[in-house]
Amino acid sequence: MNKRPVILRTFIALVVILVFLVSVHPLAPRDFYDTFKAALQAEGDSQAQKLIAEAKKRQAADSSLHPSQALLQSADAEGVELKELVRGKDLQVNQDVIGLIRKKSGSSIRFGLDLNGGVEFMLELAPDQEFIERVKAATKDDADAAVKFKERMETEFSRYRDIAIETLRSRMEAQKIFEAEISPAGGNYISLKAPLVSKDEKLKLLDLIKMSAKLRFHLVAEDNASLVKQYLDDPENFVPPIGYQMMETRETQKPGKAQQQIYFVQRRWKMDGRNIIDAFPSQDQFGQRKIILRFDTTGARRFGEVTSRNVGKMLAVVLDNKLYCAPVINQAIMGGSAEISGNFSNEEAVNISNALVSGSLPFQIKVVGIFDTDPTLGADNVKNGIYAGILALLVVALFMCCYYRRAGVVATVALGINLILVLGALAAFDATLTLPGIAGIILTIGMAVDANVLIFERIREELNKKKGLMSAIDIGYSKAFTTILDANLTTLFTALILMKVGTGPVKGFAVTLSIGIMTSMFTALFLTRLMFDYFDRMFKYRDMKMFHLLSSPAYDFLGKRRIAFVVSIVLMVCSLTICAIKGRNILGVDFTGGTRITFDYKEHVPVSELENALKNFDAKITYKSSMAQTDNRKLEILIRKNIAIEGDDEQATSPKEDIRKLLVGNFPQMALSGGQETSLGGLVGWEFSKSAMLAIFLSFIGIVIYIWVRFELAYGIAAIIALLHDVTIATGIFVALNYFGFSSEISLPVIAALLTIIGYSLNDTIVVFDRIRENLGIIKDKNYTQVINISINDTLSRTLLTSVTTLAVLIVLLIFGGIAIRDFVLVMLLGVVVGTYSSVFIASPVVAIWHRKIRHREESKDRN
Repeated sequence: MNKRPVILRTFIALVVILVFLVSVHPLAPRDFYDTFKAALQAEGDSQAQKLIAEAKKRQAADSSLHPSQALLQSADAEGVELKELVRGKDLQVNQDVIGLIRKKSGSSIRFGLDLNGGVEFMLELAPDQEFIERVKAATKDDADAAVKFKERMETEFSRYRDIAIETLRSRMEAQKIFEAEISPAGGNYISLKAPLVSKDEKLKLLDLIKMSAKLRFHLVAEDNASLVKQYLDDPENFVPPIGYQMMETRETQKPGKAQQQIYFVQRRWKMDGRNIIDAFPSQDQFGQRKIILRFDTTGARRFGEVTSRNVGKMLAVVLDNKLYCAPVINQAIMGGSAEISGNFSNEEAVNISNALVSGSLPFQIKVVGIFDTDPTLGADNVKNGIYAGILALLVVALFMCCYYRRAGVVATVALGINLILVLGALAAFDATLTLPGIAGIILTIGMAVDANVLIFERIREELNKKKGLMSAIDIGYSKAFTTILDANLTTLFTALILMKVGTGPVKGFAVTLSIGIMTSMFTALFLTRLMFDYFDRMFKYRDMKMFHLLSSPAYDFLGKRRIAFVVSIVLMVCSLTICAIKGRNILGVDFTGGTRITFDYKEHVPVSELENALKNFDAKITYKSSMAQTDNRKLEILIRKNIAIEGDDEQATSPKEDIRKLLVGNFPQMALSGGQETSLGGLVGWEFSKSAMLAIFLSFIGIVIYIWVRFELAYGIAAIIALLHDVTIATGIFVALNYFGFSSEISLPVIAALLTIIGYSLNDTIVVFDRIRENLGIIKDKNYTQVINISINDTLSRTLLTSVTTLAVLIVLLIFGGIAIRDFVLVMLLGVVVGTYSSVFIASPVVAIWHRKIRHREESKDRN
């Protein structure tokens, strides 16, 4: 009888599933006022009802006012402390309560720009006077100072614009928004798109964007009290001393009591915040919020000098020209830390901390336009993708149930729960689900299927040895555990490096992949084992029927390694040659930038129809609407530079006019008007590219080290060779298919697919390596090459089954998923085929050759 305890394991499984189920709810945003009512300490509170009625009146008078803004204004106007009305911890000011209600009323999962649209901020960078003076000083001695000043301004501004883009990206990532699209938009403009749809989220992000994060430390006038008294006696005629300016702040003198304070501070600052390496919110003994600053070595020395020279004086802390506090310097501060105290809300303290860490900007950011954007994939494409994904999962479930029968039912239930856990984790960690994120989910589904196949094939082997069912299940799980652990930990290690060092979509992919790996291991190793124990207790099965794809295969794979190496070398050379011939033309608009053309329109036309009409332009099409005016609707078309209609002569009109003619001819009902043409930089700048390349390089190093520790150095080198082989050939074939119209340029979704290939191929290779290691300890009468051949044959059934199920998913997505995800799916399909091939014909033969050379060297030493 099965003696394995099930009660505790059942409790753990139910708790985990319920926690993530709760996290998924709600999928749609809830009404803000209803959420506020639900959070009240006393149901039906009359004061709360009065505030809601007043807030709705304000909204009726101003249609642009969001419920949270209206409620906050009503509470402030009535002098109501919202924290006294609602349940919640660490609520001090009304903004804290509004932030709590906003969070509770939001949907559980944030979808990306490609799936759900979002908001676009058009930003203008305006250099501050300090920046201009610095450039003037650098060019004042030149012969033609005016010309040199203009050239230097353009050069410096271009450099700082790139810094601004990465600074803004860092601020987005601090808010767990990894999928923001930030790019130059011509001249001194930047386009920032973020996957935010609620007005409150947009307003919160707007404040963060506009923050220059310029921290300055100014000395306060020594006779400040006398100057304040003079000002209060005659404010209209008072003139501050030369070199000083008046600034006001609200300071908490007693716990909970904030008062307006006036300070006269020197205009010239003693130190800025450029050397800050860390900043985080904290609280003092009275519960007042403050921000703790940490300086690097240079900053610590400078701050020590400033404080040691001015003991007894007040030092004003000014951020973005706003005075927060002016504490007295009691002694020299040499520890490299400082603090900013003020009447912060928790949200404001966190935002300021993030902005200080991400860096300051040498100019002001002006928001010149805010637009809502439709999903970049289009509603039809999103719908097709969802239906295709559901169909693909049904195909996998049907295959598993038919092939493995009862065991397949167990695996199918586990896959369903795995999806729930992944979505729940995405909601719990406030991650954004995008197309690259879906790539991570697809990979984890493939790895979950692979884990189940590994276990079931091990169980089959034990049943073939005439073991009892439960004994075979125990041994099967035990033997498969190490393989599954190695394969998943290697991929998880890679994902964690990508998450730490990567940015944007690379980090978004890594977050989803990491979540999926952990949930897959839980369902495959823990949940399915529990289900088998319940099957044994309830039904007393004595056997487990399964279909068998291959019966005792004995193919000489390593005997064909020379042919395989020649084929692989030819394919890699051809791939590299094709990429070299096409040059930058293999890169899509995400990398190269292009021309953005916008038109006003009256009637909406499906994106898929517009894409078909503009197929010669390979255009990205987005509908936008202004947040301020309901009738300000725009059609945005982004094309690569230097693209013209086929057949046009050298004197063709601009792309804008070409596109206008096409659309007016095909869709007169749109009534296009206006039209702007702007040069737009790529989404992927040099800083972003450096970060992504560093992340991938470090992940490769990490793979070699991990496999070296778990296996041998030869295995790590072989795994990297196989990965480079797979990515090179898959990319080359994808680019080659472009000549035949089956693919387009390399875009960010294609990069996500290539990252997925790395994970899939690595998983496939580790499975074979693990069997080689096991067989080396069991089989003593065979040489190394023969053991490798036996190991490949032992895992061949699992390799083919995993590849077939993954290919089934991808083929369904390719046929029914729509054109928007075609390139993404095509690259993954190529990668699965090439990855399966390399795990058998590349990685394992490399290990065999490495060991043969070592054996020859050892034999030579023995002869000598």
